[in-house]
Amino acid sequence: MPSSIEKVIEMVNNFSNQDGNRIWDRRTRFNEILDERNGTVSDVLFKKIGSPHGSHFLDVGCGGGGTTVRMANSVSSNAHVTGIDISESIVSLAKENMKSIKNVDFILADAETYQFGAIKFDGVISRFGVMFFSDPIRAFTNIHGAMRERAFLTFICWPPRQENAYFYTMTEAVLKHTGKGYRDTGTEPGPLAFSDNAYVESILNSSGFSNVSIETVKTQLSAKMTPEFDAGMHMEYGPSSLLIKDAQPDEIMKKKIYEELLSVCTSHQKGEYVSHGAVINVVSAIA
Repeated sequence: MPSSIEKVIEMVNNFSNQDGNRIWDRRTRFNEILDERNGTVSDVLFKKIGSPHGSHFLDVGCGGGGTTVRMANSVSSNAHVTGIDISESIVSLAKENMKSIKNVDFILADAETYQFGAIKFDGVISRFGVMFFSDPIRAFTNIHGAMRERAFLTFICWPPRQENAYFYTMTEAVLKHTGKGYRDTGTEPGPLAFSDNAYVESILNSSGFSNVSIETVKTQLSAKMTPEFDAGMHMEYGPSSLLIKDAQPDEIMKKKIYEELLSVCTSHQKGEYVSHGAVINVVSAIA
């Protein structure tokens, strides 16, 4: 865990020199802490789907496999759950960590283009894994084609930045020192690509889905860590890190940004945990 400004600056410098594929792979290093922090998000997701019936299920953008295994525990022991992710390192981690679980498997591929073959899924889930498609309609049309008729789709995505204290506070802490205003990325692939509900509904309807519903839920993102680690993670991962990379800050600015983020994270410290209030959207549809 980063315990000094110098260590964080070194990591940020490394981040700024990485290409897109390498940036995805840093999720692997933070997998355990992100799974813990997003545990309440998973609770919302699995409360929504209950205990579904069927024989095959798909987890899109499965990460280290936490949601894939939880899905496997939510369905019949005879059912099978497949996780798919585009990051080679995170899929390798999932395969290693979950190798003793018999009714899951993991695919290294892009769900936008992957040919799923003859298997038809009875349900598809995703926790923050569907906002990065280069062509969302193509992606969801491909996924829809791999689903049984009346199969369910349920995923979690983020609402607009200004409606989400978690994103807003952290990104504003960065912008305070970059001298730049916030650039709304709209529907560009990224964490907030699905923040417009009408846009999400139009994508799903155009991809063959029906009965689209979107529910906004308040939650807490908590994990056992120090504020220093939390601030360092935001320097490296997520919307704040992208703003830092775009600003191309010098060493002095990086230190100021880190100290600002540390102040925010410290204000959310509760004992051994750092807990941020957040808002998520739960999207459901039928194939």
